[in-house]
Amino acid sequence: MKFRKILLLSHEMTHTGAPNSLLNVARTLRRHGHMVTIYTLHGGDFVREYHRHGFRVHYYDEKNYTDEQRRAFSKKYDLMIANTVFCAEAAYNMQKYMPTILYIREAQNLPDILGKCNIDGRYISDAENVVCVSEYARDFIAKTYHPKRLWTAHNFLIKRKKPKVRKDTDKVNFLIAATIEERKGISVAVDAYRQLPENIRQKACLHIAGRTPDWAEAYWKNINLRDTPGVIYHGEISDRKEMDRLIASSDVIVVPSFDESCSLTVLEGAMFGKALIVTENVGAKYMVDDSNGRIVKTGDVKDLSEAIMELTENKDRLSDYGTASCERFATECSAKRYYKDIKKIFEELR
Repeated sequence: MKFRKILLLSHEMTHTGAPNSLLNVARTLRRHGHMVTIYTLHGGDFVREYHRHGFRVHYYDEKNYTDEQRRAFSKKYDLMIANTVFCAEAAYNMQKYMPTILYIREAQNLPDILGKCNIDGRYISDAENVVCVSEYARDFIAKTYHPKRLWTAHNFLIKRKKPKVRKDTDKVNFLIAATIEERKGISVAVDAYRQLPENIRQKACLHIAGRTPDWAEAYWKNINLRDTPGVIYHGEISDRKEMDRLIASSDVIVVPSFDESCSLTVLEGAMFGKALIVTENVGAKYMVDDSNGRIVKTGDVKDLSEAIMELTENKDRLSDYGTASCERFATECSAKRYYKDIKKIFEELR
C-alpha cells in the first residue's frame, strides 16, 4: 500500500466544516487500511469527536519545530496531509522531507485570509501538491496561485441515519446552517424573506443556526430580526444529533454564500433528502439542478426571494426534490467514491 502511515494536520478542533471534513477523511483512510495519526495546531471542543471515533489528537508546534524534528516526522510517516490554508506554512516546511499535500478548503476568500492572517502566498504557489474540494475552487486557485500540481477531490460524508422528527407546522421550513458572517450571505437571505409577499411569508419560516464570532457581532446586530417574526435564530448547535434533527425537520436547505469552496450543509441536506437552494459561488452547486432545487445569482436578494417563493408555492413537489437529492448524494458524495479519487491522487504524487 502506498502511504500506509499518514499524518493528518488540522488547524483547529472547532465545530466547523474543516475539522469535521478531516474527521471523515481520517475514518475513511483508516477503514481502507491506512494508519492515521491526527495533529492539530490549535485545540477546541471538537477534539471529543475525534476521541469518540478512536483517534488521539496531538499538538503540532509548527513555530518551534527545528529541521531535525521535521526530519524525524518523515521517518515516522509516509505522507502529511495539511488541512486548510491555515496549515500551509507547516506543509511548505515539511515538503522538503516527506510527500505532503496542502488540502485547501477555501476559494475566493483566500487572498483575504492570507492578508489578514499574514500567510505567505508562496506557500500555495510553491506547494508541491495541492488538493481542493470543487471545480469552483480549482479554477480560482489555478488562476491566482499556479501551484505545481492541483487536483480536485469532492467533499463527501459518511452517511448518517436520518432522525425521525415530528413536524409541528404546515409551513415550509427553510434552513441556513452557517457561521454568522458577511461572506455567508445571511443578510441577503433575511432580506429575501422580508421581500416575500405577506401571504407567502405566512406559509414559510427561515431558520438560521450558527456561531457568531466576536468580529461578526456588529454584522449580526445590524440584521435585526426583531421586526421579522418568521425568521428564527437557533444559535450555535454543537451537538451533532441536535443539528441532524434540525436538518431533518427542514424542507429546504439554503446556502446564500458570496463564496463557498464546497458546503457540507449542501451535502447534509442531500443526504437527508432535502430540496436545495445555493448561489453561483457555492462549490457544491454540482449537487443542484432543476430536479432538486435552484441555483440563484450571488448576492441577489430578488432572485433568492423568488426561489423561496417558488418552492413555498410548490410544496407538493418538495418530496420529489428530496428524492432527487438523495440520488445525487448516492452518486456524488459516498466515502467509496472519495477513496477512489484520493487513491488515484496518491498514485500520482511525487
